[in-house]
Amino acid sequence: MNTAIQNIMSDVKSFGEVRIEAKPNDIVLIKKKNKQAQIMIHLRSIENIKLKLYKTIDTKGERNYGCCILPDGRMAFTFYFKQTVKVFSDKGLQDFEVKLPIFPFDIVYISKDNTLAVTTGRSKCITIIDVERKQIKKTISLDSSSYGIALKDNRLIYYVGNKGIRMINLNDESTSDIVRDKMLTGCSSATFKDKLYHTNSGKNTVTCYNLQGQLQWKFQNEGVLQKPQGIDVDNDGNVYVVGSDSHNVVVISPDGTRHREIMTASDGLKDPMSIHYSGFKNQLLVANWKNNAHLFSFI
Repeated sequence: MNTAIQNIMSDVKSFGEVRIEAKPNDIVLIKKKNKQAQIMIHLRSIENIKLKLYKTIDTKGERNYGCCILPDGRMAFTFYFKQTVKVFSDKGLQDFEVKLPIFPFDIVYISKDNTLAVTTGRSKCITIIDVERKQIKKTISLDSSSYGIALKDNRLIYYVGNKGIRMINLNDESTSDIVRDKMLTGCSSATFKDKLYHTNSGKNTVTCYNLQGQLQWKFQNEGVLQKPQGIDVDNDGNVYVVGSDSHNVVVISPDGTRHREIMTASDGLKDPMSIHYSGFKNQLLVANWKNNAHLFSFI
């Protein structure tokens, strides 16, 4: 090593100097009266939920297992035996329909590419419909049946008959199991944050899991909810479930400890099968087994 570098600590007395200089600036600070800014966060609890009927839609079909509201207010419905998905305008008039080679069950909207994903029961596939082109975009083959469906971060979560709940990544179509249970039966699924919700019409139960498949809570009250079918969750984690035999909608608190009946047969519900909450429109869509669907607004 160069000796000049070796001797640097003894030969070099300083590299420079630091000065602190104070001088007046041109900034003028004016003290005003203190003001308090309050951010009001309104959480919707099941006790203060109020709904009013906004519109009744004549779907002119039956065996309607699934429904959803699109961001622009249009509504999509599946009709099992007619092998059809129908889309209605926000005015309640039919916009278009798509004929399918299979029997459609549940449906969910995918905002990323403006499509609808439709489960097909025992046909072992999920059909993707292009909303803009009003036609089938592609079909994703599965090794199992598919029924209730929900969307989570560009992944579809669907119920597999007598096997459990599975997830498929739409990017590469890889699948993974969330809940493995051969005894698990049911109809519909929904997601909210890190939670997954599932209805079991045969056992009259609503179950909540985390995304690792661990049971969080179970709700069962046959005095108020019979044969639960469609299910969805609002932005505050409240769970809405339709009872096809009890002809009602029951809302369950996020922790599963409280419940309340918010709609009954007197609101036009007759064998309701599917339900969808729209955060865009702050509305709740409930579809009967046949003919009528009802759109409710929160007040």
